[in-house]
Amino acid sequence: MSSRTSTECVELALDDGADEERRAGAIRELKTANECDELAALARTERIADRYRRQALEALATSQCDSALRGLVEEEDLEESLQQTATELLATVDGD
Repeated sequence: MSSRTSTECVELALDDGADEERRAGAIRELKTANECDELAALARTERIADRYRRQALEALATSQCDSALRGLVEEEDLEESLQQTATELLATVDGD
């Protein structure tokens, strides 16, 4: 991960004033650091654009974060389109 902490990455990902590249980069940094809980929390956050929530879901589609992704799928607390994305991503992880 960069010199940013996981908290700083989450704050940047949530910052509507930050440009898209920096916000997406913060999500990638969380993925690199296997910050699964933070990524799952971002996916649940309704106050950010769906593209960032979807990026967080995609970042969870790893063997390190599959349990967090599974939790999102089982909880079914995402909007329908994001729930479907999470289900599809979990199937790709389970199929590895």
